[in-house]
Amino acid sequence: MTTDGTITLRSAARSHTGLVRKNNQDSGYAGPNFLLIADGMGGHAGGDVASAITVSRLADLDREPSGEDALEILRTSILEANDRICRGVAEQPELAGMGTTVTALLRAPGNRFALAHIGDSRGYVLRDGELQTVTHDHTFVQMLVDEGRITADEAETHPQRSVVMKVLGDVGASPDLDLTLREAHVGDRWMLCSDGLTGFADVDDIARILTEVSDPDECCRQLIDLALAGGGADNVTVVIGDVLEGTVDTVQGSSVGSVHVNPQYASIGTKPDADEAPTEAQPHYGNGDIATDTVPLQGVSDSDKQEPTAEVIPPSQRTDTETSDRDEPTEEDDLDADDDEVEKRSYLGWIIAAIVIVALIVGGLFAYNYMNNHYYLTNLDGKVTLYRGLDTTLGPIELSQLEDTTDIEVGALNSFSQDRLRSSIQADSRDEADRILKNLREEAGKSGSVSGNVEDSTKPSDPAPSPPSSQAVDPSDAITEESQ
Repeated sequence: MTTDGTITLRSAARSHTGLVRKNNQDSGYAGPNFLLIADGMGGHAGGDVASAITVSRLADLDREPSGEDALEILRTSILEANDRICRGVAEQPELAGMGTTVTALLRAPGNRFALAHIGDSRGYVLRDGELQTVTHDHTFVQMLVDEGRITADEAETHPQRSVVMKVLGDVGASPDLDLTLREAHVGDRWMLCSDGLTGFADVDDIARILTEVSDPDECCRQLIDLALAGGGADNVTVVIGDVLEGTVDTVQGSSVGSVHVNPQYASIGTKPDADEAPTEAQPHYGNGDIATDTVPLQGVSDSDKQEPTAEVIPPSQRTDTETSDRDEPTEEDDLDADDDEVEKRSYLGWIIAAIVIVALIVGGLFAYNYMNNHYYLTNLDGKVTLYRGLDTTLGPIELSQLEDTTDIEVGALNSFSQDRLRSSIQADSRDEADRILKNLREEAGKSGSVSGNVEDSTKPSDPAPSPPSSQAVDPSDAITEESQ
């Protein structure tokens, strides 16, 4: 239902590290005028920083809309956040390569919303009981779907489904944002989420909870529980905003995830550009204009020339005969030149061969170490089975070996986990594989029930929490420290 009156958002946000990750690289924000999700990338050294920088910069947009172009305000602010991330890399080079997804919803004049999107986080709107996707994933598998090379169902289990083609940050390209204006309807429920939710929960279950749970905060809690029950192998952040007519009691927004746990990250990239190097630190070349080794010979004054020694005859004192003799190459000179050329080529060949051999050795050691420390879980004869290596072959050569056959019945798991096992669940270490096995074993013991809470640590370095317990969650509980 559209309205001529003032609208606002009754919003909430929650974030959880998940059951496998050791730090939360997601950040989110929920306010009466603005919703935002940012899923950081770049590993432990940068993803949490990039998302925190982005949310801290964009949270200032949570204010009453003015007469200005909301899409342009949103676009400019996101580009400024991108510049701040790049300046952060200049300040701290160890953060090179960090980036983040961005999905943002800003209240605009005329009861509309400005929507900006880049990456693989998602935006949804629940309208009249139907859940609609309002963003388009900027991923490799989505490109394959768009080109008709794979189906949407195949994309859900594709081994490259996590490869993101567009993000904000230090990625060597200007951000290519999706920007749209959308009508606001009273009664709509907007949800922004990281792929930690959509990657581990079925969309039908997500739609059911969004429809049945009226309180936005409790709805966020139950959606995170749903992702944890599905494996919880990634950070998960959910931001929900209900479109209401009039105003709401909460006039200030709240931030969650890395930006809340690590408020110090907000200052990274805010320093002014470094001044140019002082004059004494700049290289000096001859007269200050060009390097002395490129100064033309005719530019050297007579007073700078050296007097010739007895061994060197100046050109002006040479006779024609001497000049002619020197100009004519002898057979001995030709032989010496040929020997020198052969010797140079011989040395060059040995150097190239040595480089190739070293590269092959290093590459082989890297490949062996990677395969030796990589694991995957799959379904073998109805049991969850652990393999060491890669889930592929090289011609007739198997690149994996059986590590352990567990007592976990695949049939006791929910359909989502069974689908993941069908295409194999990857783990980058034995510890990670053991944590996934533990989660699957507890899921099988509960016969696929979804319950528990989403309490999380306030420090990104804390070990991964245990899977959710079977105790019921009190809807009146306050937002956890990490989720606030």
